[in-house]
Amino acid sequence: MIRKYEFKMPEDDEGAFDILEKIGIISPDLAKKLKEAKGMRNIIAHEYGKVDDELVFHTTTEEVENDITEFLERIKKLKLRKLLKKDLNKALSS
Repeated sequence: MIRKYEFKMPEDDEGAFDILEKIGIISPDLAKKLKEAKGMRNIIAHEYGKVDDELVFHTTTEEVENDITEFLERIKKLKLRKLLKKDLNKALSS
């Protein structure tokens, strides 16, 4: 979305969440949660310290799943608004 709408490109992955928050696509709370999930992903992928398997399972099956669902719902609403606006403009110009 950032590239598609030609917003400033982030310097890193977390910066993408900041941009999506700033332009109103996601809430500050969701941006924070997604950054935390990204941080956890890095810990798991790079094995920084001991990984708590139960915590990872709970977080990925409960919290991250809900956050991703919220993110996808926001995107769907934006797409729907865009389609409705396009259809409305088309109907008005006919």
